[in-house]
Amino acid sequence: MRMHRFTLLMLLVLMVFAVPAVMAQDEDHGETYDTTLGPLVFPTIEDFAPVGEDPATTESPVVDSNLAISAYVDVTDKMKSGVLTPSYKFSPAFAVKAQVPIIWDRTLNYWGYDASASGLGDIVLDGEYTKTFASPSTLLRFAASVKLPTGDDEKTVKDDSGLEYAVPLGSGTTDYLLRGQYSRSTAKTGLLAGLMFRKNTSGETIQDWGTVRATTTRTMGDEVIASAFGRYRVATRWWVHLGGAVVLTGDGKSETEYSDDTPSIDNGAEMGGTLVDLFPGISYKLGMISPYLGVRIPVVTSYNNNFRKEERDTAFIFQVSYRPGKFLK
Repeated sequence: MRMHRFTLLMLLVLMVFAVPAVMAQDEDHGETYDTTLGPLVFPTIEDFAPVGEDPATTESPVVDSNLAISAYVDVTDKMKSGVLTPSYKFSPAFAVKAQVPIIWDRTLNYWGYDASASGLGDIVLDGEYTKTFASPSTLLRFAASVKLPTGDDEKTVKDDSGLEYAVPLGSGTTDYLLRGQYSRSTAKTGLLAGLMFRKNTSGETIQDWGTVRATTTRTMGDEVIASAFGRYRVATRWWVHLGGAVVLTGDGKSETEYSDDTPSIDNGAEMGGTLVDLFPGISYKLGMISPYLGVRIPVVTSYNNNFRKEERDTAFIFQVSYRPGKFLK
């Protein structure tokens, strides 16, 4: 028991002290966190395969149900957002989800001026099929998603002189995602491994600089995301978590045209890169509610563009999952 308490204490110390220290960093442009990928990559407690009953505890096995809802909050100095994800199961195999992001604050730095905006992000609709095996504690999950351009990709704010700065809340594109997951649980452990592919389409952003209007047509490169998350029960209802995710982004293409005689600029195909994150955290099983507290720690930030600052903030993560009742036949 002392070891369990020590482990929980060390994780809490990490989350309390690591986040403020790294959030003090300043970036030239702003936070690169993606409200679409983040909640899809990071699993909810309900995404793990059901846990069998542990004779050493009084906790009962997971009871499935039609309805569930989860909330995911990701906070850095430059980006504060939350995603609400309601889901409905038509059967134990088929389910649908809606991922609704709310951006409380996104801040981009333009030559020393911090431009901030808030609002609705890009909504994701998700269809999911789950394949169970002889044991319900092992499953395969396949999902197809579509990201809708509901966020304002032309959102601007003005400084005191009336000059406008772009702070987009969405990509302005309809994108498509395919995802596969494998999960296996025991009374003490849980494993979830995933692989995802994202197909990005073209979008256009217009910036008004007073006498000149700049129109940028951008197609982000396709993305491949691999992830693995594990958890271990350290007490009757307490779990410690550790996960990792790798995001590989292709270069894509981008071109900017101006309303005056300024020649158009081919921004080249240098928008891709590699991102690697770690996710330590803790969770607590409180009946039908499962709260999670953790951090997202950037381990690798590598862009193909030498002009992009290869630094990202560590983020504070809070998540809560709620699944009421039992499955309705």
